[in-house]
Amino acid sequence: MKRTDRPTAVTFASRWRCRRGVTLMETMVALTLFALCSSAIGRLMTSQIRMASTNNLTSRAYALAEEELENIRALDYSDIASNSRTLDLGNVHFSLATVVQANVPATNLKTITVTVSWDEPAGSRNVSLNTIYTAVKR
Repeated sequence: MKRTDRPTAVTFASRWRCRRGVTLMETMVALTLFALCSSAIGRLMTSQIRMASTNNLTSRAYALAEEELENIRALDYSDIASNSRTLDLGNVHFSLATVVQANVPATNLKTITVTVSWDEPAGSRNVSLNTIYTAVKR
């Protein structure tokens, strides 16, 4: 005679305990999901590294432009003139161009534009700073 006082869930659980391990299909699905997630994270990391490099070079370029403006500020008003020069910082080649326009926007004023250019893998980039100086009489 068969016992019927046990619920069917217990017999299902006891059968499940006998099945150990993971099927090939489950393994393939898990590996596919892992590969897709790894690929997406790899692309994200690559773009973040490139963006960080671009931001670092842009910050350096602004610092060079500000330094050039400070060097010009240290000169006498009559000695301020256009010039250009190049700098190598690490493996990056920066070009600094300073353009001075006398009597612009008014008499006894000089408009000064410092442009810093460099090349990176994404292409050529540049930043510019503008200011107006006047003769200070002491």
